Amino acid sequence: MYSPQPTSPVEARSRAIGVAIVGVLIICVGAVLLGGNLGLIDAHYVFRSAGPVVLFVLGAAVLMRRRHEQVLLGLILMFVGAWGFAAQQQWVKVHFWAVIGPVMLVLIGGSVVWRAFNRPSPEGMGDAYVRSFAVFSGTELRPTVPFEGADLTAVMGGVKLDLAGTAMAGNTAVIDVFAVMGGTEIMVPRDWDVTVRAMCFMGGCSDKRRPSTVPATHHLIIQGLVLMGGVEIKD
Repeated sequence: MYSPQPTSPVEARSRAIGVAIVGVLIICVGAVLLGGNLGLIDAHYVFRSAGPVVLFVLGAAVLMRRRHEQVLLGLILMFVGAWGFAAQQQWVKVHFWAVIGPVMLVLIGGSVVWRAFNRPSPEGMGDAYVRSFAVFSGTELRPTVPFEGADLTAVMGGVKLDLAGTAMAGNTAVIDVFAVMGGTEIMVPRDWDVTVRAMCFMGGCSDKRRPSTVPATHHLIIQGLVLMGGVEIKD
């Protein structure tokens, strides 16, 4: 039976500090709004001046939580905050979206090209390893042999992987997802424990499984990148 690894005291403390920072930022925002509504301060000026610093600190707090799927979000928040502060100080003259928009398109296109030629190919795995590449289309998969892992790519499309009636070949399996403006739906048996390690930006991973009292006998790891898309886990 799979047993999750305990969190170390250092990791627990870092996450607690990260959550506390987020809470303090929320309190500060509420205080500024209250002061602005009461006419005590100019809330618009405070937000305009302190906004970049708040974004940078919020990004650092996200990183301190040490959640693998939020690393990309934390780095992006810190980058946006640093860019905004530099613009306020007139260190940069170029508008943020004039650069970040094209750069994001180049990165997305480069990621798709790299993924096409460097997809995971575990040795010794044949039909038991599921591979799907959906671009501007949809794919539904239902393995009939013991499941060993999967590589799912959805670019402006969707992939549905139904594992509800599938056995796992070993005790642990890994699903590598890459969703760009697309979605991935994964259905798993109720006796599988699921760990999500995917990094999400302008998207998300949601676990919609119902509460279960069935002991976990297998471990499924979902990792990869979700960009302006989503991953849903169901039973």
